[in-house]
Amino acid sequence: MPRIQLLLGLDDAFGRAIARGVIRYAKAKPDWKVYGYGRLFTGELAQPDGLIVRAETPEESERFSAMNIPVVDVACAYPGTGLMEAYNDDEETGRRGAAYLRSLGFQSFAFGGIEGTLWSRRRFQGYFEFLHRDFSLITQFERPLHWWRDPALDRTDLKQWLQSLSRPTALFAANDIVGLRIIESCKEVGLSVPSDISVLGVDDEDLLCELADPSLSSIRLNCEGIGMVAAELLDKALNQQSDSIRVLNIEKGLHPMHIVERESTQTVIHSDPLVVQTVTWLRANARKHIDVRDLVINLPASRRTVEKRIRKALGCSPRQLIEQYRLEYAKYLLATTNMPLDSVAQSSGFTVIQRFYSVFKKSEGCTPAIWRRNNRKNP
Repeated sequence: MPRIQLLLGLDDAFGRAIARGVIRYAKAKPDWKVYGYGRLFTGELAQPDGLIVRAETPEESERFSAMNIPVVDVACAYPGTGLMEAYNDDEETGRRGAAYLRSLGFQSFAFGGIEGTLWSRRRFQGYFEFLHRDFSLITQFERPLHWWRDPALDRTDLKQWLQSLSRPTALFAANDIVGLRIIESCKEVGLSVPSDISVLGVDDEDLLCELADPSLSSIRLNCEGIGMVAAELLDKALNQQSDSIRVLNIEKGLHPMHIVERESTQTVIHSDPLVVQTVTWLRANARKHIDVRDLVINLPASRRTVEKRIRKALGCSPRQLIEQYRLEYAKYLLATTNMPLDSVAQSSGFTVIQRFYSVFKKSEGCTPAIWRRNNRKNP
């Protein structure tokens, strides 16, 4: 009977959701015995046959790597650990954050990151790569994870940096803790969120995001899916010959799920009033059965003018913008409800089911049914 130890840190939504994914996988493995004692190495460790860990320091990574058993890391904070890895696709997370913030009409962008961690660097890389063709300068502020976590530390340098940003600015935070500290610091120096600084986090820590003032918009990750993938990788490793365990270097990344919009990004910023009117109208109406003609009827400009100015400002056509809003809502429904696929399409604004499938597969690389199976939040 394989003994599987979880060292994840169950004090936040990320660790708990990954644990749920492992448990889902383990239910199909009646011979598995799963233990969970938190993140750190303790005397309670029960001579496991395999580990699923969240290694957040180089020392933890080295210690796990030196063990003569299969180990899967879900933090993936440092390169070259030699551990198997199941992780969120952080570059794609950065790209989606950039696409969303740009769709609000911003022309100035910033990033708040976790110093020295691979996943934060990758999120910035995706964010930067999406934006850099049109915006050459993206300012960033980084500090170690413990600096962001400790509520008692002096953050004068963060406040000074925030005050130095042009206004309005869209700020992508590497995770929700960073987003929370930024919102707190903005308030302390008299910066308005979202009108001066709009803030988007990552992880969608429900309580943390809702209790922030204003509430924090965030990218929800497929943490349960990561847990299932971690368990699957560990299962494969356990079935290998013992002398091949050390040469295993398997990794698998999963796309983030969708953006949960809250007060910290509920604004439309652009010097072109036509762009502001377009985005405002589409955010209110995209899920209705409308098309570009309906949009133009409600705007003081011709279709050609609308097409030209939206493409120049946002890097996409009005039709693509409509479908972007619909797709985000469709993913929300797929992840949180049992609604049939045709009902998901209709509720999201897609009147033709084939178009829904086409747009979805082009964006996500899989069908809605497969995406739902891999991303269900509470199945």
